[in-house]
Amino acid sequence: MNARLFVGALTVATFCGCAQSNAPLPNAPAAPMQRVANDALPSQLPLVKLFNTPTGGSWPDYIVSGPDRSMWFSEFYLDKIGKVQMNGHMTEFSLPGNTDIEGITVGGDQNIWFTAPGANQIGRMTPQGIVTTFAIPASDPNPRGITHGPDGNVWYVEFYDGYIGRVTPDGTITRFALPEGPNSSPWAIVTGPDGNLWITESLAGKIARFDPNSQSFEPSLTVPTQNATPWGIITAPDKRVWFTERNGNNIAEVTPNGKIKEFAIAQPGSYPETLAPGKDGNLWFTEMQAAKVGSIDPKTGKFGAVITLASGSIPIGIAQGPDKNDWFCISFYNQPMQIGELFF
Repeated sequence: MNARLFVGALTVATFCGCAQSNAPLPNAPAAPMQRVANDALPSQLPLVKLFNTPTGGSWPDYIVSGPDRSMWFSEFYLDKIGKVQMNGHMTEFSLPGNTDIEGITVGGDQNIWFTAPGANQIGRMTPQGIVTTFAIPASDPNPRGITHGPDGNVWYVEFYDGYIGRVTPDGTITRFALPEGPNSSPWAIVTGPDGNLWITESLAGKIARFDPNSQSFEPSLTVPTQNATPWGIITAPDKRVWFTERNGNNIAEVTPNGKIKEFAIAQPGSYPETLAPGKDGNLWFTEMQAAKVGSIDPKTGKFGAVITLASGSIPIGIAQGPDKNDWFCISFYNQPMQIGELFF
């Protein structure tokens, strides 16, 4: 299945690509700082800054703190990578056509690395915008999540094939099949507190673990909720692995004894996507179908403040920035796309 059609099926949205140039584009006007409605604790809300992306229909999805004190984000439908500075100024850098850029991370070489499911490639971009791509040696792997591994290499997942892949700084790719195979549908990957790579297997309903030293998989952890669709995953400041469950409508934690503890989100069908540590000590997560950004206290498992965005907002990726504020991507069906900042 084409990566663009796959995401369109998930979001029930279709956009057309726009003409691209190789020059960075100036920043679109920023929306004024505002305090957005909260469902639970008005006194504890952060401010929210919203910045329009320079190009319409871009569909910003995932975001990472870059090597230059800026946030870098993928723009799925435009085949661009955007950069937003701490003052909200944005630039965009064009990629080769039909890349359908998805996951994004910073490698040990301080370059931006990304997955291109439309082209079945792994890409590398310098902070100056110079792009090099590397073909994955498989027919239709559909790469998605990507991370900087504990061994200094970049690691990614193949959604269709059920593999994870290692990319050395020179672009050499080595692939490892997940025990559950193509039925695993891995989406995200992160370095865990134990030095292993942790992977969400969205279809298998499991969390996989891979030791990059022995190049072998540890026993997978089964998510308690059936058909939970584990999705985004992070190692939190408490040195525990936390992840979202899209269909399960839960935020989940892997406890020190290897058990999975789930916390149910109050609003049904919120479709939690990704999560990130906040300056306030909470974990903040995006609720894709609820147009919200929620929070949970990792010490108690209690949910806290909830940011309610404008109707039609589709918040996706979220990451902590160099200013320790959380930055997140907001897509819309027929409105300007935005990057938001939770200003603590």
